[in-house]
Amino acid sequence: MQFNDPVEYYQAIANELNEIINEPWVSIEVEAKLFADSINLKIVFFRTDGSRESDVDEIMLPEYFYELAKVVSNEEKGLYKQCDFILNNNGKFDVNFEY
Repeated sequence: MQFNDPVEYYQAIANELNEIINEPWVSIEVEAKLFADSINLKIVFFRTDGSRESDVDEIMLPEYFYELAKVVSNEEKGLYKQCDFILNNNGKFDVNFEY
């Protein structure tokens, strides 16, 4: 699925994270590293008891982050090398890019 606006990707990412993590959580951190022909995701969520879990089976997340790179790129910077996405359980998120 392709969107034209980064906010649509952020919403799709947040929706999938909510869908695939079926237990109470405080925050979820995703580190997406973009390579020439692939993307690698590290996903960690933090439970309400303070423990953390990284065994997460994503569905569309790799595609969302890969396509997001194209939407937020520009000629000067090119595609991002890394995207850090943090989602809090109140629905707020933070996203940062390294070029």
